[in-house]
Amino acid sequence: MELQPTRYDPSHSDLLLQFVSLHIACITRDHTIATFLPPLSHLKIHTWWQDRANEVISGSRDILFVMAPNKSGEVIGVVMLREAEAETGPFRGTVEKLLVSPDWRRKGVGRALMKGLEDVAREKGKTLLMLDTETGSPAEQFYPDLGYVKVGVIPNYGISPKDGTLKPETFFYKDLRTSKPL
Repeated sequence: MELQPTRYDPSHSDLLLQFVSLHIACITRDHTIATFLPPLSHLKIHTWWQDRANEVISGSRDILFVMAPNKSGEVIGVVMLREAEAETGPFRGTVEKLLVSPDWRRKGVGRALMKGLEDVAREKGKTLLMLDTETGSPAEQFYPDLGYVKVGVIPNYGISPKDGTLKPETFFYKDLRTSKPL
C-alpha cells in the first residue's frame, strides 16, 4: 500500500475539522502530549488548526496529510514543518505534530508523512531538522529508525493529558546533507 502525503493548501480548508478530530483522538485514546489538555474544546483546537493553516498561507509552515487508502475520505495522519524564525537559521526546520490515527498505526502512515516532510524540507533548502517527543512513547523509538539522532532529555517537560503528571521530553535532529532520503 503506497501512501502519498498531500501538501495542505487553502483548497483543503474543509479538512481542518478532520485534523481536529485526529488531534483529539491522539490525546484521548493514547494520551499523547499534543498542546491541549482535557477537557478538550473542539472550538479551541479548531482555532489552533486554523491559525496553522494561516501560517501555511503566510509561508512560515507546511502541513502534510495522508488520506485513508480505502477511499473513505478520512484523514489518517498529519505532520507539520515549521520554518525557523531566526535570520541566522534559514536552513533549519522543526518537525511538529506528527499525528497518526490510532486505527492506522504501524501501517506506514508515519513513515510516509516523514518522507514527504523531508522531501518538502529539501525542496525548501532545509538541511537541519529538529523535533521532540515524549520520552518513553512509541515515537521515541520511531525517529531513530528514520535516521534522527537523539540529543537529550529534558525532565518534567510536559503535562500528561492522562493524569496531569509531568513527563520528560526527548529531543532529536537530522542533518539532511548527510542522510539518505527515506
